[in-house]
Amino acid sequence: MITEIALEGYKQYTESIIKSADIKLDGTYYPTTVQKKERLTDGRIAVYLLIDNTDTENERMISEVRIFNTNDEVWLVKSENIKIKQESLLYRFIIGIEEG
Repeated sequence: MITEIALEGYKQYTESIIKSADIKLDGTYYPTTVQKKERLTDGRIAVYLLIDNTDTENERMISEVRIFNTNDEVWLVKSENIKIKQESLLYRFIIGIEEG
């Protein structure tokens, strides 16, 4: 059994190792800004990304979000199906760490 101290250690490590992110927009990857990281009341980690859209005339599709570690390696990947037409979007990536 993993102790609460160990789980907390994994969560702190995860928060510290996340450096940057990108999105796959209409089939092309674009870097995006990690706006903030926070711990939710249920213990999960939320990573907020600010996604800018330079083409507000046309509806565009976000199909993937990737999170990178401090070594610029892909650490987490999530498939998406988000249509965007507005100038910017605040995206929340949730990470849960628990004993399984």
